[in-house]
Amino acid sequence: MSNFEESDNFMTSNRMLALTDGIFAIAMTLLVLSIGVPHVSGQISNTAIQESLYTIVSPFISFVLSFILLAMFWVVNHRQLHYVKHVDDAFLWINIIWLLFIVIVPFTTDLTGTYGGYTVSQLIFNLNLLGIAFFLYLSWYYATRKGLVSSKINKKKLDSMRRTCLLFIAVSAVATGLSFIIPNGSSIVYLILLVEKVI
Repeated sequence: MSNFEESDNFMTSNRMLALTDGIFAIAMTLLVLSIGVPHVSGQISNTAIQESLYTIVSPFISFVLSFILLAMFWVVNHRQLHYVKHVDDAFLWINIIWLLFIVIVPFTTDLTGTYGGYTVSQLIFNLNLLGIAFFLYLSWYYATRKGLVSSKINKKKLDSMRRTCLLFIAVSAVATGLSFIIPNGSSIVYLILLVEKVI
């Protein structure tokens, strides 16, 4: 019998799910503010508006990338919390710190959308995602080690979730390293996550 089945002194994971859903909803909505409506200088015309739209291509790409990545993190977290029936204080605070990195994403997305060609902006964005990936893994590692996970989950599912978290960490770490070499192209490695999910 696991620890959560032996004790009623833990908070249920439903409260954690509610907080997580709320924060993700706000963070993913705020991402759109990183695009902004372009300013048309001079006389307004269809051509002028079209040309001004070209100036928000980089912010739009950053928005789409961040939105999809946050969606992927949200899905993995939900899968984890489905099997975590109760939480203790340490698990709770690991997840609160994880959510701290989540709410920073709109800022780092705006930064990289505006200054995408510079190392410092890409580095901050990729370190933000690396922090998310690390604490997502740490949360799952802690839950499985402390017996907070339901006994109904099999070893194959446990290993699959662990591998997914480690893949997030690896891809984010590679992107962080590429920030120093090819700042504009460092985010391309996140396509690995999309391909992995599709396949």
